[in-house]
This record gives sequence, structure tokens and C-alpha cells, in this order.
Amino acid sequence: MPIPFRHAAYFAPALNSQAWDLGSQWLGRCARNSTPLDPPRFKNISSELFDNLTSTPRLYGWHATLKAPFELNKNSSLEELRTAFKQLAHNTEEAFHLPLKLLEFGDFLALVPSQPSPELQKFAARCVQELHSFALPLSESELQRRTGAGLTARQKELLKEWGYPFVMDQFQFHLTLSGSLKHVDHQVKEDLKTAAQSWFAPLLENGLFVESVSWFTQDQKNGDFRWVERFEFGKSKCV
Repeated sequence: MPIPFRHAAYFAPALNSQAWDLGSQWLGRCARNSTPLDPPRFKNISSELFDNLTSTPRLYGWHATLKAPFELNKNSSLEELRTAFKQLAHNTEEAFHLPLKLLEFGDFLALVPSQPSPELQKFAARCVQELHSFALPLSESELQRRTGAGLTARQKELLKEWGYPFVMDQFQFHLTLSGSLKHVDHQVKEDLKTAAQSWFAPLLENGLFVESVSWFTQDQKNGDFRWVERFEFGKSKCV
């Protein structure tokens, strides 16, 4: 089997759950089988505009990043990486609840935790640490490119150590709902927020349980990310 271009550790809701269906339909793509879905339609947002606003997160699939996409180093195999995912999940015994709120996060819209979660921060750090040995180190040119992206001194330090700046104390869990809204009209942003509040009402009311880690891959450069396997906490079983 060809080696995918990149791999990532994501949180993704259980397949066929309400949380998975809501997010996948919002983005217009199911990352399990890479098939397009009919996205929701809202009276104040044209279908073309909505498709444009969600095009960037559609590429990555419905998820929250735990370990950012990385290339597999040449000394590691897919089976070894899969074993590491299994071990990571198996050693995390208990699921935890995560209440959510809608937020304009940076310049895009996302669902984020409505209160701090030490369990989440600890698990995300473990994902970075325990999968780090499988990642191909960034080239010097790529490191320089990413370092010049307006990062703080702390974020530059983390980028150099872990290959990504938004980890450890700089990590913030987010389920992305849109691409950049920097140049989007204020009323369009408000209409999008209203639409998201309505569409994701069940998640905003009930939150979700973090009970697994999912393996996603990007099979080729600039291609869509796809769901590969889900590993439940405290179990060897995968669904």
C-alpha cells in the first residue's frame, strides 16, 4: 500500500453519531469515504457563498487537531504508527465530557471548550509526545517559513521542539467551521454565526465526550484528509 503523504491525530466523533453527521454535513464531505454531502442551506447565505466559506475545513474533514499533520519518517512503518495510536488510546482509561461554545477563533469560526479541561490538555500533550518519534523533522527551509508567521517566542520554541507551534501550553482545542473570515462582510459573519448556533444546537447544549483518538491521512499533497481508524480509550477495539 502506498505511504500517505501525511498523517494526523485528530479527535473526531464516532462515525454515524449525531455529532459526526452534523459536522460532516456542515462541511459538505464525509471524511470516512471521501464522498461529498449536501450541506445545509440557510436563507440569508447563498449556497455558493456557504460552500466557499467552508471550503478550507472541508479539505481536512470534521475534526479537532491533537497532533498536527506530519510526514512519516523513513525508519517507521504504517503498522508501527498504528500500534502507537492503539497504545496511546489504550493507556487513556477514561473518557471525559467537553462542554462547547461557538467562537470566532482567530479569523475563523469554531466550536471550542466553554471551560478549561485539564484532561483534554493532558491528552493532547501526550498525543504530541508519544507520536513525535514517527514524524519526519521539518526541513530547515520549512522551519524558517513557519517561524516567520508572526509567532511568539514561546511558539517558536515549541515549533522547533515539536514541529508545530500550537501545542502544550499553547494548545487550544477547536472544531473548525469556516475558513478565514478576515475579509468577509460583517453581516455575513453574523448570519454564519446564527446559522451555526442553530445547526450545532445539540452540541452546544449537550457538549460531547472525548473518548477516542482518530488516525487521519492525506494520501497526496494538497489532497483531502480521510478518516482511517478510530481508537477508543482503554480498549484495543477499534471502530
